Amino acid sequence: MFETVWLIIQDFLYNYGYLSLFTSAFLAASLIPLSPEVLIAMMCKTHSFWTIAIVATVGSYLGSVTTYVLGYWGLQKISNRFEIISPEKYEKGLKLFEKYGAWILLFTSVPIIGDAFVFVAGAVRYDFKKFSVLTIIGKFIRFILVLVLCHAGYDITASLTDMI
Repeated sequence: MFETVWLIIQDFLYNYGYLSLFTSAFLAASLIPLSPEVLIAMMCKTHSFWTIAIVATVGSYLGSVTTYVLGYWGLQKISNRFEIISPEKYEKGLKLFEKYGAWILLFTSVPIIGDAFVFVAGAVRYDFKKFSVLTIIGKFIRFILVLVLCHAGYDITASLTDMI
């Protein structure tokens, strides 16, 4: 039965892979806990290396823009109504942003704390053009690294199928 489900998933990814990847990367970067790395690992052998990197980067960047805008619109208004970023994550992100400056935006792809960097950048009204350049560079490097690991034989989907 698992083989049938796996074939359906692979068929879906083959036919709608880039749309799935874009959506996963977008949602993962907009405060929803997802991981586009699993899709990348599944797609890396059958889809274009550079197209995967670009689609994932664009989706992830646009997801980060939504988080930036949430921070920009008003930390207090938004955070008091909906706890988007916990106060602890915000404080930690702010301290790191103050300590390392805008270069911390290169690490917006780091799980858990990366979203806080983006939110803080919006809350402190960091220049959007500079935010965009640093965020895109960081995300692009992340996805290139994932693809290189995938092509080098590192397969996270093998451990994923063992868990199911």
